[in-house]
Amino acid sequence: MKRLQFLLYSSFVAIYILNLFIESIALNYLQGLIGILALIFSFVGANRTYQVIGTILTVVSSLLFIVHGLSLTNLALYFTSMGLLLSLLYIIPFINHYMIVGRYDQALYKILQSNTHHLGKFYAKSYLTSYTLTLFIFVSTIPLVYQFIREQTSQFNQQITNQFATRSILRPFAAANVWSPIEVYIALVVAITGSYYLHLLPFLIGFSLIMLTIDISLGYFRYRSYTLLPNQEVTKVNRQAVNKLLTLICFLVLFVGTATGTHIALNLEFFDAIIIVIIPYTLLWAYLTGKFRTFIRYNQKVWGGHLWTMQNFMVLLLPVGLFNEVISDSGVLNNIMKSLVWLEHQPLLLLIFIQISSMFLAFVGFHPLLTLSIQGLFITPFLDTINPLSVSIVMIVSVVTNDMTGTFNVPITMLNQYLKRNPYHLTLWNIGYALLFGGIGVFIGYLLL
Repeated sequence: MKRLQFLLYSSFVAIYILNLFIESIALNYLQGLIGILALIFSFVGANRTYQVIGTILTVVSSLLFIVHGLSLTNLALYFTSMGLLLSLLYIIPFINHYMIVGRYDQALYKILQSNTHHLGKFYAKSYLTSYTLTLFIFVSTIPLVYQFIREQTSQFNQQITNQFATRSILRPFAAANVWSPIEVYIALVVAITGSYYLHLLPFLIGFSLIMLTIDISLGYFRYRSYTLLPNQEVTKVNRQAVNKLLTLICFLVLFVGTATGTHIALNLEFFDAIIIVIIPYTLLWAYLTGKFRTFIRYNQKVWGGHLWTMQNFMVLLLPVGLFNEVISDSGVLNNIMKSLVWLEHQPLLLLIFIQISSMFLAFVGFHPLLTLSIQGLFITPFLDTINPLSVSIVMIVSVVTNDMTGTFNVPITMLNQYLKRNPYHLTLWNIGYALLFGGIGVFIGYLLL
C-alpha cells in the first residue's frame, strides 16, 4: 500500500509540475484521475477526523453534482484544483529535513538562550527561537522548543510552565507564519484573491514585526519577576553557533531570492516557483555544507511518516477541491450572495466578518483549509470592488490567528500532547492576544482599502 501511495502522490505532483510548462488538457485529466485513485487508496488508515470531513464533503458534493446536472466530463478536473497546495505539502519537508540534518535548531538554542537570568528575558529569547525555527521547520518547532522550556522552567509550578510554553511557542508560530514563503495557507489565499505575494510581503512582514515587538514586551514585563536559579542559566554562546545562525539567515534570503528569480524568469506564480526550487535548492545546500549523504539518508528514513501525513491531506484536500468546484459551478450560493450584496458598501464589516468567522469556525473544529475555502467562495464576488490586497491580508492574518487559538488545530494539538490539558485552556490563555492580533490585521487591511 505504501508503495502504491508513493507512486500516486509522486505522479500527482509530477504531473502538476510538468503541466506548469506544457498546459495540456490531457495531463489535467490524467492528474484528476490519479487524484481520484489517491483519494480512494488514502482513505483507509487516514486519521478519523480527516475521514469524517472528507466523507461529508464528498457526499454533499456528489448530491449537488447530481441535483444540478453538472457535466460528468468535468468530474476528473475537479480533483486537480488543490494541485498547488498538495504539491507544496509534498515537497516542503525537504526544507524541514535540511534544517534538522544541519542541526541549526541547536545552534539557535545556544545563541538565543545565553546569559538568561529571569523568565522575562527567557520569554523574549524563547519567542525569537520559536519564531526563527518556525520559518524553517514549521510544526517540528513545537516539540523542540517545548523540551527546552520545560527544562529551564522546572523550578516553577506546572501552571506557569504550561502558560509560558503556550504563549512563547504558539504566538511566535502565528507571527512567523503570517509571511512565511512556505506557508500553504498564504498560497491558498493568493490563489483565491489573485493577489501578488511579493506585493503582500512588505505588509505581512511589517505586521509580523509589530506583533513580535508587542508580545515580547508583554511577556518580558509579565515574567520578569520570576528569577531563574544559577544552574538554570544557559552557557555562553560560541562562534560556531553564530556562524550557524548567519548561514541560516543566508539560506532563507537566498531561497526567497531564488524563488523570486525563478518566478520572474519562467513567468510562473510565486508558489509554483517555490515548488520547483525547493528540491534542487536543498540538495545544493546539503552538498555545499557537506551534508549531502546524511540528507539523502534522513529523507529515506522519515519518508514513510511523511506519506502518512500526505495520506491525511489527500483525504481532506481532494474533497475540499471537489466541494469548491461543485459549489462554484452549481451556483448554489447565488441567492445567498444576493442577500449580502450590501457588504460591498461596508468593506470594514466584511473584513471584521472574515476575522470573526475564522476564529469561530476554528473553535468548533473546522480545519483552516476548509474555512479558507468557504470564505473564498463568499468573498470572491466582492473582489471587483474591494481591494484584493486588503482582503488577502485579513484572510491570512485570520487563518494564522488560529495557530494559537484554534482549539483542534495542529499546533495546539501537538503542544497539548505534552501539556495534557483541556485544549480550550490553551485557547483561553491566548484569546486576548489573538483578538489584538486579528484587530491589528483588520486595521491594516482597512487602511489599504
